[in-house]
Amino acid sequence: MAAPAPAAAGEDARRRQPEAALDPQTPEGTKVEAESGELDRLRAELAGALAEMETMKAVAEVSESTKAEAVAAVQRQCQEEVASLQAILKDSISSYEAQITSLKQERQQQQQDCEEKERELGRLKQLLSRAHPLDSLEKQMEKAHEDSEKLREIVLPMEQEIEELKAKLLRAEELIQEIQRRPRHPPSLHGSAELLLSRDPSPPLEPLEELSGDGGAAAEAFAHNCDDSASISSFSLGGGASGSASLPRSRHGLSPEQEETASLVSTGTLVPEGIYLPPPGYQLVPDNQWEQLQVEGRQLQKDLESISRERDELQEGLRRSNEDCAKQMQVLLAQVQNSEQLLRTLQGTVSQAQERVQLQMPRRRAWASWLSFLTTGRSVQALASRETGDPLSPHRLVLTVHPQAELATSHKCLSHEVKRLTEENQGLRAEQPPSSAPRGLEQDEGQEESLPGSLLELRQLVRRTQQEARAHQQAQEHEAERLRIEIVTLREALEEETAARASLEGQLRVQREETEVLEA
Repeated sequence: MAAPAPAAAGEDARRRQPEAALDPQTPEGTKVEAESGELDRLRAELAGALAEMETMKAVAEVSESTKAEAVAAVQRQCQEEVASLQAILKDSISSYEAQITSLKQERQQQQQDCEEKERELGRLKQLLSRAHPLDSLEKQMEKAHEDSEKLREIVLPMEQEIEELKAKLLRAEELIQEIQRRPRHPPSLHGSAELLLSRDPSPPLEPLEELSGDGGAAAEAFAHNCDDSASISSFSLGGGASGSASLPRSRHGLSPEQEETASLVSTGTLVPEGIYLPPPGYQLVPDNQWEQLQVEGRQLQKDLESISRERDELQEGLRRSNEDCAKQMQVLLAQVQNSEQLLRTLQGTVSQAQERVQLQMPRRRAWASWLSFLTTGRSVQALASRETGDPLSPHRLVLTVHPQAELATSHKCLSHEVKRLTEENQGLRAEQPPSSAPRGLEQDEGQEESLPGSLLELRQLVRRTQQEARAHQQAQEHEAERLRIEIVTLREALEEETAARASLEGQLRVQREETEVLEA
């Protein structure tokens, strides 16, 4: 905006110079002034346009910068959203992969479980088939029923043909009787057969190749192909010569295959009951017996299920009893260990007390000999005083002073011995707590101060201390005996628990064997 102002000032200066030069000529000056005014106006418009253009450029720059900032902010937001979405997608993909992996593992586990169930079902089916042969018998019966139905389809048309043949036989016998009643010469059987054939002609022989498809149709065709004369001769005159002569005539012209087929059909017609034979070890039973066997099989299956449930309950009870026995055994073992440790501690204490007593025995013997020596010294002093009669005798003084010094020394030694024995008694009784140490020292000092001065009282104190030590030793022995009895009792209880566990295991083993026998 500042650049156009100097340019306009330069233009005004240049415009003043031509005006000054054109002053002499007025028309040309006015024209130039008009042109210069127009030029100034145009220049002013150009300056305004330039200013507007600069303003628009500034606005455009500001808008571009704002737009760029907005675009950058939007891009940053989009990038942040994309990053968050990618993180979410990664998390979801990882979770989905974990779920897919777990589902695959569950599927594999289910497949393994299914395979195990199928194997178990197969094994149970085998066991049931072994334990209950009724299923196989039922299958055999169904197969036999199907075979009997097929044979019935073959036999029923044959029976119809047999009925028709019997009817024809009856008519033939009636004709024979009529012929026999006539007074004329009786014609031969062949003639009667020919007469019968002339009255009731049979259809011609059909080829067997066309009838090999269906058993019933084959039987019917075979029945129609049989000659009436042969049927009559075979049923009415089985032993006659004419019958034996007509049968070959009826089968004249048959091939060996046709004859074999005819023999098979006749065998199936005559003995339909003997065609099906049950396999060895099985037999055919009626429906009511079959239903009874089915009921028995279901009852046996229910019994097997109840036995299996009882076996499971026994196994669960045995497991619980084993756990309880294990816990009780652990408790008993802990008690036994504690008792053994306490017994060892008491044995060590007793052995230490015995060692101390053994160490003190020589001292006690020495003190006993010293006390006896003191008593003998007093007796000698008394005898000397009695003999001399002088209380101030030097011998008496020596004997009196010497026992008094020895008595003081023995008094101190005995006081220390009594204190030591008291401490040992308190240690053996375990009655002196750690906090009562100063009190025990005070008692010892008081006891030391209150020790008797006479020898007899000291002896009584020593004797009493020995009695207390013996009583404490006896109490320790009684306690050790009680602990031994308790250990023996605990061991007996442990043996009883072990025996009960062994008996339970034996019962479970017997139950398993019975179950296996029932399953087999």
